[in-house]
Amino acid sequence: MFSKAFIGVDPGKTGAAALITDEGIHDVLDYPGDPSLIVATFRGWLLNYKIVMAALEKVSARPGQGVVSMFTFGRNLGAWEGIISAFGIPFMMPTPRQWQKGLIDQKAGNDTKARSLNTARRLFPDAELARKKDHGRADALLLAFWARRQWVN
Repeated sequence: MFSKAFIGVDPGKTGAAALITDEGIHDVLDYPGDPSLIVATFRGWLLNYKIVMAALEKVSARPGQGVVSMFTFGRNLGAWEGIISAFGIPFMMPTPRQWQKGLIDQKAGNDTKARSLNTARRLFPDAELARKKDHGRADALLLAFWARRQWVN
């Protein structure tokens, strides 16, 4: 019998995907810049786990964000959505506000990225989250944690 697993995806340029299981196993894939490089990891996850749910962060344009930046971001989001859909993985697209509510410790840092990192470090103490730039990994792990919570409830 396969272990149940949950996936979280931060679709940003420095984002990541993370898989977590009820047994405490976790795996993280930093966004490689080329969507085709995501496929092998997802295939491996599907061969080893019963993926119950994925959470793909639904983000939108921010004030002052350039046109090229927004276009690139939209392509990344679409690539992640396409890959998840192609593998037949059920998924939700929570906004940052939705998944962070009740999960992110608001006293854990000065900004959103620091709070996310500190919360993920607490929940996943053996994850590789030492660097400030690991906030994409942290968000992916927390999104997977959020997906698991939604499925359980």
